[in-house]
Amino acid sequence: MQSPGNLQDELLPSHMRRAGRMESLHEFQRRAMSYDEGENKQSPIDHQIALDIGRNYRLDQLLDPEGKKSPQDQHMSLNAIFGDQLIDPDSGKKSPQDQHMPLNAIFGRAKSQSLAVSELSEDLRHAVRTRRASSSLFGGVKRSKRTTEKYYRRQAKVLCFLVLLGVIGGPFNYCIRLLFGQIKSLRIYLVGLCSSDGSQFVVWTAHTVFFTMLGVLWTRLSPVAAGSGVSQMKSIMTGIDPRMYLPGYFDASTFIAKVFGLSCAVGAGLIVGTEGAYVHIMSIITHHLLHTPMFAGFCGHLNGRLQLLAAACAVGVASTFSSPIGGVLFSMEVTSTYYLISNYMKAFISSVSGSLMLQITLALADSSSKELESTAIKTSLGPVPFVMWEIPLYVILGCLIGVLAWGMVVLLRVVAQKRKKLRTSKSKWKRRFATWVDPLAVAILTATVTYWPGEFARLKSLEELAILFTQEQLPESWQIVSKFYSLAILSITYIILLPLSISLQIPTGIWLPTFIAGAAFGRMFGEALRSIHGLEEITPGAFALAGAAAFAGASTRTVSAAVITLEITGSMPLMLPIFCTVLAAIGVFNMCPEQSVYDTLLLISGMPYLPLVDFDPKLVASDIVEPLLVYVTKRTTVGRLLLTVMRMKDQDLPVVHNEVDMRLLGLVDVNQVKDLIRHYYEANNLPDVEVDLGEAPTSTPNDFSWTTLMSKVSRTKNAPGGFYGQMSYDYMYQALATTIKDRQPNQIGPNGAVPFMMDDDRMMQLISESWSEDKKRLLEKPIKLTYGGHCALKPMALTVSSFTPLDDLHMIFTMMRCDHCYVCDQGSLAGVVTTKTMLQISALEQHDK
Repeated sequence: MQSPGNLQDELLPSHMRRAGRMESLHEFQRRAMSYDEGENKQSPIDHQIALDIGRNYRLDQLLDPEGKKSPQDQHMSLNAIFGDQLIDPDSGKKSPQDQHMPLNAIFGRAKSQSLAVSELSEDLRHAVRTRRASSSLFGGVKRSKRTTEKYYRRQAKVLCFLVLLGVIGGPFNYCIRLLFGQIKSLRIYLVGLCSSDGSQFVVWTAHTVFFTMLGVLWTRLSPVAAGSGVSQMKSIMTGIDPRMYLPGYFDASTFIAKVFGLSCAVGAGLIVGTEGAYVHIMSIITHHLLHTPMFAGFCGHLNGRLQLLAAACAVGVASTFSSPIGGVLFSMEVTSTYYLISNYMKAFISSVSGSLMLQITLALADSSSKELESTAIKTSLGPVPFVMWEIPLYVILGCLIGVLAWGMVVLLRVVAQKRKKLRTSKSKWKRRFATWVDPLAVAILTATVTYWPGEFARLKSLEELAILFTQEQLPESWQIVSKFYSLAILSITYIILLPLSISLQIPTGIWLPTFIAGAAFGRMFGEALRSIHGLEEITPGAFALAGAAAFAGASTRTVSAAVITLEITGSMPLMLPIFCTVLAAIGVFNMCPEQSVYDTLLLISGMPYLPLVDFDPKLVASDIVEPLLVYVTKRTTVGRLLLTVMRMKDQDLPVVHNEVDMRLLGLVDVNQVKDLIRHYYEANNLPDVEVDLGEAPTSTPNDFSWTTLMSKVSRTKNAPGGFYGQMSYDYMYQALATTIKDRQPNQIGPNGAVPFMMDDDRMMQLISESWSEDKKRLLEKPIKLTYGGHCALKPMALTVSSFTPLDDLHMIFTMMRCDHCYVCDQGSLAGVVTTKTMLQISALEQHDK
């Protein structure tokens, strides 16, 4: 049952209701229009729903059971209440009977203070629903409803995109494998032409050095292609603008440098993996697919683009290991702080598609080389590879590997920090040493330690690693000195050379070297146990498999390493000991004060990342807010609008009541403001509207002008638009905080710089330098923002109070992946907080700790 007071709120327009939450944009519009600077005019919408109840009448008074109300009140037409929306369902026309039906005939004679909604007529309830639905958009005129056809069309397009990612990713992965496989085969061929050990070592080293330096040269084409792409993707997945923080990350030149640089690095025999580079390659492919006409509609929403990027990461990992399940889980763990479950299915569709296409490509390839068949490791562990009492031994192995992984990450951090200092040094010789001498030395060291120990140190593929995952004895080439010597050398070689290799300025990966290092140590642990009396039945190959998964999992802090290991080996009986080993290794590693490999590289490189840090509880949003921001007022001038549009070219603009109280009313689309400006120019016969908007070239002879200034702001290496497709708030506010040196002091002023946001008068002087007096007078004439009917106010998506704690604000930025948030103080706009501000305060908090 519903009381008359609540029923009255149902019948009233949304902006006149007394109770309940704000449920429509129509209510927002009406409340915003009340701030009309002293004007108290009734809007057209009020005329449409003009029923003088709510403030002067109660509904139970209109439905007076004693009939004391006047006949005019009792016979008030429904058309007056519901705004001509009581439509005859059969003819589509208003029924005259319904228009003049008395209210008592509809509601009945109410003898109590309650009235059931079910007692209302169907037409009246339909009219109530229609009235509330029609006021859900600004203006109450249009309502864009997603039809079933459009919904299924969009879903089909998303499915097509996800499958296309896999169709492209699988065969392309095969092509890269083929390329660096041929480079490795070339080394074996050249070494086979030599007879003596000395000449073979020279050829081996020359091959490694040549292709290492060639990989460095390819990376010079686009330096952002260096390193593992997982760290960069983890940063981008937080919602930062890659054009601002990682310029060129999605460029075609980066794609070329990544493909050929990776092929040269792996083919040269460096201790690097491939999964990180594949993730980067697939993200570049995703970026360019999203700029095709068929999929351009997906670029309009940040979360949608990031979901497709996450699917691309899953394809990159899955096509590397032929592991669709592990690939999805691995990409989730290493690229996301918070993962959207809605993206789970998308990632699996792309991952399965990529793995399937890779298998089809391998089956159709006219080749029988082991390199091309290394999508799964063939193991031979027997029907019962372990017994339950061995589980504590697997846990001990995991603890030991956790310590080794921690030592490897410490070495990586030290080496990466030293190299960063060399690259950023003011000394030209130090920079040249880091660019050319350092990779040359690593190449020579790698060639030396992989050639002289013996055949066991020259593993060329993942397939050759399968000899460690057997229950038989190791081959004789592994026991020339001792099997413990061979396994220890192999493990130490990869643990030491991995930090030296992956921190070079070449495309790299991490997973495979850690897998090999863990496999060697696990096999050595298993062989040591089997040599003890009474433990002869232990299977060393099972410990090798568990050690491989544990080292990969501990160094990357991913449990999915166990899933990938099970998928690529098919050793499902070992699921329990492998998971126990991986969890033990990760647990020990987490007790050490180090980040994972990806996080270490991310933090040392200085890439933006919002880590989970604890802020001082005393710090609030007002402590870091930027008070100087771009906004528009309800009453303004076209000249001021021109300034605002040129400052924020692609983003919505906050609208305030006036510059005195700064009461925030909502947002307005910058394109609608441009339409208003064009309409005003056309109505007043003003020339050069596109030039004034900065969207057309100008022939001004001045070296420094408004157009050259704005081109300076808009200049970026990643010209196609980064992954955003438009300038983000972070990018624009950084540009607005910069200055340009004075070339004409008589125009600029004595300080020799133009601060974008600090001096509106000086900026207005700059933009109006070529205007006529009549044009200046017209553009300085006050107008309303509603001039011409082009601008529609919309509510704010998100605002916070000045007293919002920083840890709550940090959670908002991290989970919602937003790049800015407006701060209000009792409804008045106080400023804005951007991603850059959050990054700076996060770095400061970590430094203080």
